[in-house]
Amino acid sequence: MSLTRDTLFILRAPFEDHELAGTWFCTSCATMEGALLANPHWANRIDVKRMAHLRPRHDVIALIGEDNQSMPVLVLADSSTPPEGAKEFEGRFFLDEPKPITRYLAAKYGGAGPHP
Repeated sequence: MSLTRDTLFILRAPFEDHELAGTWFCTSCATMEGALLANPHWANRIDVKRMAHLRPRHDVIALIGEDNQSMPVLVLADSSTPPEGAKEFEGRFFLDEPKPITRYLAAKYGGAGPHP
């Protein structure tokens, strides 16, 4: 599967977890939503896919495997140069923590990054 743009997968909020009572949001995904609000131009340069909480998450699995379907995750485009610390699955690179994701996006597309 070819990937022409960096693609950010985040959980759609709010969601219900059938193993827990209540309604929830993912704190790491909420951080990514905040970064997107602070840098609205990123949405014109990357694909953002908001996914359901339930697993399996087939779109993510197809790109980076079943063991890597936690979110948030930024899957790098085929033409992107992976930063130091990027993870790899069958030749495809990805980042799966908010700070490395936002550092990469700020470096590549400009805008505000995370405060050290």
